[in-house]
Amino acid sequence: MRTRTKVLTWVGIGVPVLVGAAGAAYATYYHDRALPGSSVVGIDVAGLTRDEVANALRAKADGVVIDIKLPDGHKQASLADLGTAVDVDATLARVFSANEDWSSYAKALRESRPVAVVTTADRTKLSAFLTDLGESYARRPVDATVSLAKNKESFTVSPGVAGRSLEATGLADIAAQAAASLTSSAATTSLVDREPEVTTAEAKALADKANAVVQTAAEMTAGERTFAPSEAEKASWVTLPADVAAAPEVDAAKVTAWVAAQVKSIDTAPTSGMRYLTSTGTLLRVITPASDGIQVTNSAAVAKSLTAALDGGKDTTATVKTKVLPATWTERTLAAGAENLAYPAVAGEKWVDVNLSAHTMTPYVGGKAAASTVKMVHGAKDTPSDVGTFHIYMKNPLMTMTGQNADGTDYETPDVPWSSFYNGGEALHGAYWRKTWGYAASHGCINLPIPTAKWIYDWAPIGTPVVVHN
Repeated sequence: MRTRTKVLTWVGIGVPVLVGAAGAAYATYYHDRALPGSSVVGIDVAGLTRDEVANALRAKADGVVIDIKLPDGHKQASLADLGTAVDVDATLARVFSANEDWSSYAKALRESRPVAVVTTADRTKLSAFLTDLGESYARRPVDATVSLAKNKESFTVSPGVAGRSLEATGLADIAAQAAASLTSSAATTSLVDREPEVTTAEAKALADKANAVVQTAAEMTAGERTFAPSEAEKASWVTLPADVAAAPEVDAAKVTAWVAAQVKSIDTAPTSGMRYLTSTGTLLRVITPASDGIQVTNSAAVAKSLTAALDGGKDTTATVKTKVLPATWTERTLAAGAENLAYPAVAGEKWVDVNLSAHTMTPYVGGKAAASTVKMVHGAKDTPSDVGTFHIYMKNPLMTMTGQNADGTDYETPDVPWSSFYNGGEALHGAYWRKTWGYAASHGCINLPIPTAKWIYDWAPIGTPVVVHN
């Protein structure tokens, strides 16, 4: 019995010693290696170092391919192409997290330990891949549009065109599953029709609304006159909305401008007339007729009414209101006795009457002669005196006159006295070379006896009217 006891005692003491030594060696070996039973999506990584596990993961991930079926073939894409990746560092952290817990070493000898792969996804890169992939298949939809017709009198529609795009439904999930399982997979694509944002029907509905505005009768009347914009003008007033579901609008500023243009043809300024009155205030005669003017008073209201009618699609006729602008008169009260004379002189006004038919010159104050009528010599047939009402503008007591004869030759007359110029080179002046009077013979001036010319020179100030008539 003693002998057995000793043996058992030794065995009882020796087994822990042996187990402890083996456990230490076990722990030391697996301190930086994946514990027994460790696997990553079916890949046995037990006993591998971090670098070895990392290399195994990368190699496996690099071999994953997504076979994408296209309308006309296939394309193989890697996980990297699709913006999907295996996060090796995060997966390693999961694999080696058990190495920090001593109890895991014992569990590893009797339990398997599968570890899931940690993945990441870059949606921007996936989107760029899909864009490039579908570039040769895609067709952008074209929106229907509404525009002014070539005749500018109506609105027309350019039809919309449907587009298409390449759809790879679930490709992001497929890539994620392939990365998580580290196994290749497949995806299917399809061509999908894309309607334009603005359809032909929507554009036509908007064009119909715009054309309804153009067809609306919007007129304005002023008395018996009617003003109506043309269809092209109304079309130019229509503003199309950015949203085809909204209604077109009428540009009030353009309507106002059109109304203003019509008003210009209605508005009439009053004219000022001239009339002569006798010395007693009785109307003698009208020289220039006067007329009342017309002014539109409600152009803003008319424009507002027309705008509202067009916006609402209701025919309307706006009535223009006007007021009379009274005419004005310039009145000239003639001096007594001047009613039938050549010049409508007022009382006290000096003026000179030159009668070519009678070959006479008479100075007047108002309607009475200030001196006796005298015979004179006026312009010859080839160099006649101008007819009209003029005013003395310059005087010269003694001068040499030069000019041209009717035949083009020059003349020069020295010492011409008492010249009163009233019309360019024409003057009332003395003529010492004349012996008789009462005929036509001068170069256009009114030749007078020297005493008469001196009297006129002294009597008539600058500005005195000179009326030359037949």
